[in-house]
Amino acid sequence: MNIMFIVLMLSAVVQGIAEFLPISSSGHLVLLKQIEWFRVVIEGNGDGLSMLIDVALHVATLISVLIFLWKDILKLIVGFFKAVTERDFSTPEAKTSLFIITASLPVGVIGFALKDYLKILFEDPSIAAISAFSLLILNGFILISTKRIPINDRNIEEIGLIKSIGIGFFQAFAILPGISRAGTTIAGGMFLGLKPVEAAKFSMLMALPAIAGAGLLEATKLSEHNIKNDIYIQIGIAMLLTIVVAIFSLKLLFVLVKKIKLDIFGYYTIFFGSAGLIYILAIK
Repeated sequence: MNIMFIVLMLSAVVQGIAEFLPISSSGHLVLLKQIEWFRVVIEGNGDGLSMLIDVALHVATLISVLIFLWKDILKLIVGFFKAVTERDFSTPEAKTSLFIITASLPVGVIGFALKDYLKILFEDPSIAAISAFSLLILNGFILISTKRIPINDRNIEEIGLIKSIGIGFFQAFAILPGISRAGTTIAGGMFLGLKPVEAAKFSMLMALPAIAGAGLLEATKLSEHNIKNDIYIQIGIAMLLTIVVAIFSLKLLFVLVKKIKLDIFGYYTIFFGSAGLIYILAIK
């Protein structure tokens, strides 16, 4: 077993767990790259390989959502095209589809506008580590706050355009490494009136255009790099592992959302972030 395969399997497991459990996949992947041998393997094979891994694992998480919510997604697609042909957007499926689209706008606009600044947060090792640890602490308090948000009974189709955009801004905030996209959007959805499970479902549906857009943006840059063909089989295995782990993570997330127990992850990210900051600032 070569070391590249170990790196890929570790990345796959972290991506599969942290993309949907509210502990921040970007933050954990940034921190994973602080491990010297891990970083040496990734950087030693050039920027192209790192980019390819990111794209592949994001595609894998996208597939996992499609598998997990395929019935809801199929219903939305059929309902949306029916609404277009009949020019009637009053159905729950049509409204939900429109709200997913509008909720996806803030992350696209803000991500594009701040891409140069965000690049520093993700690529400079020292800044990335301190930022990720600090934001993991903030992420923890966001998750703990879900225990204090009044439980509402609105479904996705009832939230309206303004509130869907509001949830979109919560998603845009999660561009920062250390802030969980799932946790922030679920908390935002609950705060703006959605039932907990509906907030989780909306969060996952919102993930589809967000993950697809990020993956497509990175994929357009891959043609600039020469990547060895023998790595693709290993990446394919890593994608399969990510899909399996991500589906289990999604199942666990929905169980905990029903019980309003996201605060469990909040205590974890506060502890992990605090320990990391102490290590970086006082020991390293």
